[in-house]
Amino acid sequence: MNNSTTKSKWRFIWILPILALSISAFLKVFKVKFMLENMANAGMGHMTSYLGYVSLACVATFLFPKTRLLGFLLLTAYIGGIIASHLIAQDGNFIGVILQTLLWIGAYFEFKEMVKVNRILSNDV
Repeated sequence: MNNSTTKSKWRFIWILPILALSISAFLKVFKVKFMLENMANAGMGHMTSYLGYVSLACVATFLFPKTRLLGFLLLTAYIGGIIASHLIAQDGNFIGVILQTLLWIGAYFEFKEMVKVNRILSNDV
C-alpha cells in the first residue's frame, strides 16, 4: 500500500475518550451511588440516567464505521456540554478538554477528507 491509502496508527487515539465516556455512561445508567452523588452536586441528579443513555447513543454511533463522522459530531457536542457544565460549576475539572482534544487528534488522522475540505475552503477565501 502507498502512503495515500495507509491510515495512521494515531487515529486510534480516540479509544481513550470513547472508553472513558462508555464507562461514565454505564455508571450513570446503572445508577452507581458515587455517580448519582456527583451528578446531584452538579445540579443534574434528575438527568443522570438520561445523560447516560445519550452518551451511549453517541458512542454507539461513533463506533460504527459508516456513521463514525456523525458520531464524531455528536460526541464533540456532548463533550462540549461536559466542558460547559464544569465551567458553570467552577470546579476546575478539565477532563472534558482532555477528552475533546484526544477525540479531535484521532479525527484528524481518521477523517483526512475533513482536513482536505478545510484546506480547499481556506484557499478560496
